[in-house]
Amino acid sequence: MRLTRRALVRIFTPLATVALLSLPVSPTASAAETRTASVTTTCSHTCVLGTRAATHTGYDRLVFDLTSSTQVTTSTNTTGAFTPWSGKTEFLEVRGSSYLFITMEDTDVYDDAGNLTFASPTLQSFNLPALKGVQLLQAFDNRFDKRVEFGITLGPSTSYQIFQLTQPNRLVVDIYQ
Repeated sequence: MRLTRRALVRIFTPLATVALLSLPVSPTASAAETRTASVTTTCSHTCVLGTRAATHTGYDRLVFDLTSSTQVTTSTNTTGAFTPWSGKTEFLEVRGSSYLFITMEDTDVYDDAGNLTFASPTLQSFNLPALKGVQLLQAFDNRFDKRVEFGITLGPSTSYQIFQLTQPNRLVVDIYQ
Protein backbone atom coordinates (compact mmCIF):
# COMPACT_ATOMS: atom_id res chain seq x y z
CA MET A 1 0.00 0.00 0.00
CA ARG A 2 1.41 3.31 -1.07
CA LEU A 3 0.81 6.46 1.02
CA THR A 4 -0.03 9.73 -0.68
CA ARG A 5 1.78 12.94 0.09
CA ARG A 6 -1.29 14.24 1.90
CA ALA A 7 -1.40 11.12 4.16
CA LEU A 8 2.29 11.49 5.02
CA VAL A 9 1.80 15.17 5.95
CA ARG A 10 -1.12 14.22 8.23
CA ILE A 11 1.04 11.62 10.01
CA PHE A 12 4.32 13.50 10.34
CA THR A 13 3.11 17.06 11.02
CA PRO A 14 1.87 16.33 14.58
CA LEU A 15 5.07 14.36 15.29
CA ALA A 16 7.27 17.19 14.04
CA THR A 17 5.29 19.73 16.07
CA VAL A 18 5.72 17.73 19.29
CA ALA A 19 9.45 17.32 18.60
CA LEU A 20 9.92 21.05 18.02
CA LEU A 21 7.92 22.05 21.10
CA SER A 22 9.99 19.76 23.31
CA LEU A 23 13.33 21.28 22.26
CA PRO A 24 13.15 24.49 24.34
CA VAL A 25 12.19 22.42 27.40
CA SER A 26 15.38 20.32 27.25
CA PRO A 27 18.16 21.72 29.45
CA THR A 28 21.30 22.98 27.82
CA ALA A 29 24.62 21.35 28.65
CA SER A 30 25.71 24.26 30.84
CA ALA A 31 22.48 24.12 32.90
CA ALA A 32 22.95 20.38 33.45
CA GLU A 33 26.56 20.94 34.55
CA THR A 34 25.46 23.63 37.02
CA ARG A 35 22.85 21.31 38.50
CA THR A 36 25.40 18.52 38.98
CA ALA A 37 27.93 20.86 40.58
CA SER A 38 25.45 22.04 43.25
CA VAL A 39 24.75 18.45 44.37
CA THR A 40 28.32 17.79 45.57
CA THR A 41 28.72 16.90 49.23
CA THR A 42 30.26 19.56 51.50
CA CYS A 43 31.00 18.47 55.05
CA SER A 44 32.65 20.92 57.45
CA HIS A 45 32.69 17.99 59.91
CA THR A 46 33.35 14.31 59.17
CA CYS A 47 30.58 12.63 57.16
CA VAL A 48 30.00 8.87 57.17
CA LEU A 49 29.47 7.76 53.58
CA GLY A 50 28.78 4.06 54.10
CA THR A 51 29.92 0.71 55.48
CA ARG A 52 31.23 -2.49 53.92
CA ALA A 53 32.41 -5.81 55.28
CA ALA A 54 34.47 -8.81 54.20
CA THR A 55 36.10 -11.87 55.71
CA HIS A 56 39.84 -12.54 55.66
CA THR A 57 42.01 -15.35 57.00
CA GLY A 58 41.68 -15.13 60.78
CA TYR A 59 39.46 -12.03 60.95
CA ASP A 60 36.45 -10.17 59.56
CA ARG A 61 36.79 -6.51 58.57
CA LEU A 62 34.16 -3.77 58.80
CA VAL A 63 35.03 -0.50 57.06
CA PHE A 64 33.35 2.87 57.57
CA ASP A 65 33.99 5.19 54.60
CA LEU A 66 34.49 8.77 55.84
CA THR A 67 35.19 12.20 54.39
CA SER A 68 37.94 12.86 56.99
CA SER A 69 39.35 11.29 60.15
CA THR A 70 37.29 11.19 63.33
CA GLN A 71 37.67 10.72 67.07
CA VAL A 72 36.28 7.36 68.17
CA THR A 73 35.15 5.92 71.50
CA THR A 74 34.01 2.33 72.02
CA SER A 75 32.10 0.23 74.51
CA THR A 76 31.06 -3.41 74.61
CA ASN A 77 28.39 -5.51 76.25
CA THR A 78 26.88 -8.98 76.02
CA THR A 79 23.20 -7.97 75.78
CA GLY A 80 23.08 -5.64 72.76
CA ALA A 81 21.37 -2.99 74.91
CA PHE A 82 21.85 0.70 74.22
CA THR A 83 20.13 3.87 75.39
CA PRO A 84 19.14 6.38 72.70
CA TRP A 85 18.37 10.03 73.44
CA SER A 86 14.80 9.04 74.40
CA GLY A 87 16.20 7.36 77.53
CA LYS A 88 14.39 4.06 76.92
CA THR A 89 16.71 1.02 76.67
CA GLU A 90 16.64 -0.64 73.25
CA PHE A 91 18.44 -3.65 71.74
CA LEU A 92 20.31 -4.16 68.48
CA GLU A 93 18.13 -5.93 65.93
CA VAL A 94 20.74 -8.49 64.79
CA ARG A 95 21.37 -10.89 67.68
CA GLY A 96 24.82 -12.24 68.48
CA SER A 97 27.15 -13.36 71.28
CA SER A 98 28.56 -9.92 72.09
CA TYR A 99 28.26 -6.34 70.90
CA LEU A 100 30.62 -3.47 70.14
CA PHE A 101 29.41 0.13 70.11
CA ILE A 102 31.37 2.80 68.25
CA THR A 103 30.73 6.51 68.72
CA MET A 104 32.26 8.96 66.23
CA GLU A 105 32.60 12.54 67.51
CA ASP A 106 32.16 15.65 65.30
CA THR A 107 30.70 13.27 62.72
CA ASP A 108 27.34 13.13 60.99
CA VAL A 109 25.43 11.24 58.31
CA TYR A 110 24.26 14.56 56.80
CA ASP A 111 26.29 17.13 54.86
CA ASP A 112 26.25 20.89 55.51
CA ALA A 113 23.16 21.29 53.30
CA GLY A 114 21.23 18.65 55.27
CA ASN A 115 21.50 15.94 52.59
CA LEU A 116 21.93 12.35 53.73
CA THR A 117 25.48 11.17 52.98
CA PHE A 118 25.17 7.64 54.40
CA ALA A 119 24.50 5.41 51.38
CA SER A 120 24.44 1.99 53.11
CA PRO A 121 21.37 0.44 54.73
CA THR A 122 20.95 1.52 58.36
CA LEU A 123 20.75 -2.17 59.34
CA GLN A 124 22.99 -4.75 57.67
CA SER A 125 23.24 -8.46 58.51
CA PHE A 126 26.37 -10.42 57.64
CA ASN A 127 26.93 -14.16 57.62
CA LEU A 128 30.62 -13.89 58.45
CA PRO A 129 32.44 -15.95 61.12
CA ALA A 130 33.03 -13.08 63.60
CA LEU A 131 30.87 -10.22 62.25
CA LYS A 132 27.11 -10.69 62.28
CA GLY A 133 25.73 -7.19 61.70
CA VAL A 134 26.04 -3.41 61.93
CA GLN A 135 23.29 -0.94 62.78
CA LEU A 136 23.23 2.84 62.61
CA LEU A 137 21.76 3.95 65.93
CA GLN A 138 19.62 7.05 66.22
CA ALA A 139 21.05 7.59 69.69
CA PHE A 140 21.85 11.27 69.24
CA ASP A 141 20.26 14.14 67.36
CA ASN A 142 22.93 14.05 64.66
CA ARG A 143 22.01 17.42 63.19
CA PHE A 144 23.01 19.22 66.42
CA ASP A 145 25.41 17.02 68.40
CA LYS A 146 27.42 15.81 65.40
CA ARG A 147 27.84 12.35 66.91
CA VAL A 148 27.11 9.10 65.16
CA GLU A 149 26.84 5.78 66.96
CA PHE A 150 26.92 2.34 65.41
CA GLY A 151 26.15 -1.00 67.07
CA ILE A 152 28.14 -3.96 65.78
CA THR A 153 26.92 -7.49 66.42
CA LEU A 154 29.71 -10.01 66.94
CA GLY A 155 29.78 -13.79 66.89
CA PRO A 156 31.67 -15.77 69.54
CA SER A 157 34.74 -13.49 69.26
CA THR A 158 35.19 -10.30 71.27
CA SER A 159 38.74 -9.49 70.20
CA TYR A 160 38.96 -6.52 67.86
CA GLN A 161 41.25 -3.74 66.67
CA ILE A 162 40.19 -0.30 65.42
CA PHE A 163 42.36 1.99 63.30
CA GLN A 164 42.02 4.76 60.72
CA LEU A 165 43.41 4.90 57.20
CA THR A 166 43.62 7.78 54.73
CA GLN A 167 43.46 8.25 50.94
CA PRO A 168 40.56 7.46 51.06
CA ASN A 169 39.57 8.18 54.68
CA ARG A 170 38.11 5.23 56.53
CA LEU A 171 37.70 3.73 59.96
CA VAL A 172 38.57 0.02 60.02
CA VAL A 173 37.35 -2.52 62.57
CA ASP A 174 39.08 -5.92 62.47
CA ILE A 175 37.23 -8.59 64.45
CA TYR A 176 39.35 -11.66 65.08
CA GLN A 177 37.85 -15.13 64.74
